[in-house]
Amino acid sequence: MKWPLLFLTLLLAGAGAALAQHGTAESGYYPEGYHGDVWTGVVVSANEQTREITLSYSKGEKTETFVGIPEKDYVVHEHGGSVRPLRMSDIPVGRTIKVWYIPTTKKVDGKKLTENTIIQIDIAANAHKRTTTFMAFTR
Repeated sequence: MKWPLLFLTLLLAGAGAALAQHGTAESGYYPEGYHGDVWTGVVVSANEQTREITLSYSKGEKTETFVGIPEKDYVVHEHGGSVRPLRMSDIPVGRTIKVWYIPTTKKVDGKKLTENTIIQIDIAANAHKRTTTFMAFTR
């Protein structure tokens, strides 16, 4: 009787991990307007001119893509302790990363466009000082 329950538990755990490209952030301190959106994927490109970061997630024949732009004042710490603006060369193509983002919808030429503003990148922490409040997200 325990084996079917164990099998079902492992099956459900694996299914959750397989669809983990879009998720919900863990509880913590976040800026106003953040609703807990996170995305995990392989870096396809980090364009210096447009500042767009493109992530991709594949499972079998299904592929999903995320495009986001780091927020305007995104800065990172240098090894010496100073801060500098994020460079797209800080984001290694081919590496799996996790980003925290705020989606916004804009109307351009009568069409709705969604723009994803990245507020945090797991491999290049945002050192921008801003007011944050504690937010609890449920999974």
